[in-house]
Amino acid sequence: MRGMYTAGVLDCLSDWGLKFPLVASTSSSALIGSYFISEQRGQIYEAYNYLADNYRIISFKRMITHKELFRMDLLFQLVPEKAAPFDFRAFTESGVKLLISTTDILTGSAVYHDAFPSPEILFTLVRASSSLPVLAPSVAFEGKLLVDGGVADPIPIKPSIERGYRRNVVILTRNRGYIKKPSCLGWVYRRLFRQYPELIKLLKNRHEIYNRTTQDIQKMDMDRDVFLICPEKPLIAGRMERNKQVLEELYMQGYKEMQQKKEALRSFLLGQESEKT
Repeated sequence: MRGMYTAGVLDCLSDWGLKFPLVASTSSSALIGSYFISEQRGQIYEAYNYLADNYRIISFKRMITHKELFRMDLLFQLVPEKAAPFDFRAFTESGVKLLISTTDILTGSAVYHDAFPSPEILFTLVRASSSLPVLAPSVAFEGKLLVDGGVADPIPIKPSIERGYRRNVVILTRNRGYIKKPSCLGWVYRRLFRQYPELIKLLKNRHEIYNRTTQDIQKMDMDRDVFLICPEKPLIAGRMERNKQVLEELYMQGYKEMQQKKEALRSFLLGQESEKT
């Protein structure tokens, strides 16, 4: 539920009328970014609060019967259809390109998607990018089995740079100085994914990939090659946070911290615009 911080940041940007030519996303930001592009300000906030009241979403029994803690099929039915009806027409007519990263469990490679001819395909890929191994099953798409994009590429800035965007705004939900620790679930990975050695290798080394990527991002921020937005203090919520007061605090933290960076962001965008070379 740390995505509520991101929702606050993006709603602040929406209130300023700020748009970007490309939104690169992974994990929960794929869903949040979709609503940012469709200009449905406040809808992610409403969706998260709706889900906090829906106890069917998380099921420990389902972990045994279906090998998923989150009912991903129900989650991605409720959000775009009921909790926060998605405006696919506004999304497609926005002129903004969405990039979603996923991880191929067979090869261990990052797979990037930027074509969404229907809402069904869009939310299939949003679901895939949000399907963290162990907590959710892989998603089949075009002959591949896909999981959370953050496994192979935790911060998908590279494909944005490769597409010619010289300056990028990066939103993280971890504070500066955060160091991801090695996972203690190695034995679980080996048991569940023994058919996918490349995925096991990625999961085992995920902390190293993340820490190396964030170090690179922070250096780029110091060099003013990116504008980094991240919590000034550690977020107080975990992955399964359902306390609405905590969710409200996360949202407001993101919104207020973005407000404080308005002039700095304005200077960055006016001085070194995020345009293609």
